[in-house]
Amino acid sequence: MTKDWIAVASPTILLTSLMAYLIIVGTGVRVLKNKPKDPTKKDPAWVRGLVIFHNVFLVALSLYMCGGCLLEAYKNGYNVWGNEYNPKETAMAHYIWVFYVSKMYEFLDTFIMLIKNNLKQVSFLHVYHHATISFVWWMIAHRAPGGDAYFSAALNSWVHVCMYSYYLLAVLVGKDEKRRKKYLWWGRYLTQMQMFQFFLNLCQSVYLLAYPSYPKFISQILFYYMISLLGLFGHFYYSKHVSPKAIKAKAAEKKKQ
Repeated sequence: MTKDWIAVASPTILLTSLMAYLIIVGTGVRVLKNKPKDPTKKDPAWVRGLVIFHNVFLVALSLYMCGGCLLEAYKNGYNVWGNEYNPKETAMAHYIWVFYVSKMYEFLDTFIMLIKNNLKQVSFLHVYHHATISFVWWMIAHRAPGGDAYFSAALNSWVHVCMYSYYLLAVLVGKDEKRRKKYLWWGRYLTQMQMFQFFLNLCQSVYLLAYPSYPKFISQILFYYMISLLGLFGHFYYSKHVSPKAIKAKAAEKKKQ
């Protein structure tokens, strides 16, 4: 269905974008690694404006993709899982294609972190996820943009509605610790939501391997990819919220207050 659509027929556009992304990120990290960051310095107005626009746009786009996938799934009488790809479902193919292309736009997440010199955020987990997810969705958009792909696209889009809303709120709240604690307390639950999403996708891949209704090689890729993301996000969650070091840091923060 999408074979003649932009960035689908050939992986050239995607691979070029990925190469540029990795070169920019690698160069940016090397340049900024030895550049001290002043935590009290405010971002320029244009950076703040860019971040606000970026997050508002992705909240709106994610709502559009989530709603579109769910609406088309309802119209086509889908089950939760076990739906075959039908080339005649052009509207669903459109939403899957938009979702795939959005993964390349989301490279801007990392570029904004570099502009703000937030190197701690440019972790292996972050770069790995951004670089690999786009290629996974190119395969889906190229081979079977519909059927059970709707579930991952709709679920991830909803998680991104919440995630980019959180990032937008973080910009608007500013660096005041009391305000951040008041309005951004739900950050750990956002990570839990992301991990639960990966768990559901893993369960879906197992179901599709047991009861084939979608291309087997994509289900196999989904299975191993979700295991990698659960492992990486689980390590991140443990380090930030559960480890003795994290608990000790939170206790010290409470004493200061």
